[in-house]
Amino acid sequence: MNLRNLRQRRTGKKMMRKVFSIIIFVVMLNVISTACAKEVKVVISVDKNKVEVGGHIRLTVGVEGAFDTDIPKLSMPESFSLMFGPSVSTQTSIINNVVKVFRGFMYGFSPREKGEFEIGSVTLEYKGKTYTSNSIRIEVVDRTPFESVIDEKSDTSGQRVDINKMVFVELTTDKAEAYIYEEIIQSFKLYFQKGLPIDDLDYVAASTKSFLAEKLGEERRYEEVRDGILYNVIELRTALFPLVSGKIEIPPASFKCNIIIRQQRSRGSLFDEFMGGSGRRYPVERSTEPVKLIIKPLPAADKPENFTGAVGKYTMDVLAKPTKVKVGDPITLTINIRGEGNIQTIGEPLLAPDGMKKFKAYDFEAKVVITDRGDGIKGEKLFSKVIEPQSKDNDVIPGISFSYFDPDLEKYKTLTYEPIPIEVESSDIEIPIHLSVEGAGMVKGQVKILTKDILPIMSDLYSFKNQGFAMYKRPLLLATVFIIPILIVVACIYVQRQRELLYTDVGYARKKRAMAHAQKHLSNARELLQLENPSEFYTTLARTILEHIADKLNVTPAAVTSDNIYDILEKRGVSNGVIKELRQCLESCDYGRFSSGQLTREQMESTLDTTEKVIMHLEKQL
Repeated sequence: MNLRNLRQRRTGKKMMRKVFSIIIFVVMLNVISTACAKEVKVVISVDKNKVEVGGHIRLTVGVEGAFDTDIPKLSMPESFSLMFGPSVSTQTSIINNVVKVFRGFMYGFSPREKGEFEIGSVTLEYKGKTYTSNSIRIEVVDRTPFESVIDEKSDTSGQRVDINKMVFVELTTDKAEAYIYEEIIQSFKLYFQKGLPIDDLDYVAASTKSFLAEKLGEERRYEEVRDGILYNVIELRTALFPLVSGKIEIPPASFKCNIIIRQQRSRGSLFDEFMGGSGRRYPVERSTEPVKLIIKPLPAADKPENFTGAVGKYTMDVLAKPTKVKVGDPITLTINIRGEGNIQTIGEPLLAPDGMKKFKAYDFEAKVVITDRGDGIKGEKLFSKVIEPQSKDNDVIPGISFSYFDPDLEKYKTLTYEPIPIEVESSDIEIPIHLSVEGAGMVKGQVKILTKDILPIMSDLYSFKNQGFAMYKRPLLLATVFIIPILIVVACIYVQRQRELLYTDVGYARKKRAMAHAQKHLSNARELLQLENPSEFYTTLARTILEHIADKLNVTPAAVTSDNIYDILEKRGVSNGVIKELRQCLESCDYGRFSSGQLTREQMESTLDTTEKVIMHLEKQL
């Protein structure tokens, strides 16, 4: 009896699990169906839009946003014969909590006549609504004779393979005109036909010499129909901030890869659709067209005095703690500027100069946080400043202002924050100030005489007599005579070893020559300083530091960026003081590139000296 009850319980549990699973499946099905039904899109594409008479094309009807649709109604030319289909496939993906469903219907057609034909729009009835797709034009040409010469880009049936339509690249920007320092989104797109095997990808980005560049997120992958052909697209996006005005040209970007093309067994064979066949590898190299931009200078009219070069859209928050202090006690003033634009180069906000006379103020400390790199650079820059009231009459922290240029409105805007009231009490402890050092006069006259002379006085000429020279009486000199040849041999071996390492060990050679390369770049920076070219001067200093670190660590310069450099140095054991100096130096260089017209020669010389010190410290610690 107990055994029977146990079996019944187990059977009941299994049934409950099945019922529960079915309920969950039905609920999820309804959720997906509801989510997908919000936006349905129908797209038709072909594997090629030029085909020979008797050849074949592969037509795909893609339905995005629904998975339970009926077979769509095709509108094909009468001269196209159906060879197979439809072959149905379904794909479901969840990206950023959004359900995406794709259902594909694949057909094979073979044209019987020469000419230009149009595949009409496909109509689809779904849940009481009618959806219509795009249309495609197909060119049908005469057959190529079998005895014709087979091109190097031909398959085994003699048909030429048009690689230009299989793989191509584009370089575009979201705007053709922009203001200096305004964000421009550059997009590099690689198109390759859906289902085309591709490997050994090598991308060489376009030069951004006249821009400050920031990578935008990870690469994007999606599908797009161009001229009726369905392509896979890989998109790389970069935020560019122009540093100079005028007509600027972004040079071409280049791309290399290998593609594998299936070779047909026979002309128009349907077995190729299912059996695949052998493949042939083709090296492909593509370059984009250059992109021309017009960069406008910022308007001189109505420019605020406290404008430091910020371009974009920003907001400002201010916080002061504590607001009740005693004379000489510190107050931390925190200013948070957030928005869209080049956050890295935002200048310091301005405190009203007249109101700061009663405060002892320390320099700003800044911290940058990039919060979003999706559709542009978004983030915040946090400024911290310590101030100390010097009198109990101080009752307010002066007002704060920050100015920027809005490129959409094409005008300057100033953010202001009202003065912050504070309470200042008298200090309990008075610190006396001594204008002289006690006991300073007692130092005079306390010089102790150690000796009255250096050498004994020669009383006669006999003391100048030649006393003779005996080597055996000088063992140190005797040892030196024998040791010097040994040291010379050791030195020669060491020098030879160093030469071998410089020729054979790339990492060792880069590390040894890093300082010499840095000195050469610093020399170029001094020349730019004399020529009064601030933009190139600060660019050279920043590049010198990053390349020096790359040489010392034996990595490519591209692997060392302002985003990861501090973590790398910290892991390598570089002291926090040096890292702090490096951070301040790079921030000064970034600020100098954007505010070159507002910097003095003394500030440039100071930055150059700081750069030399940072490089010397890095040379010792790396």
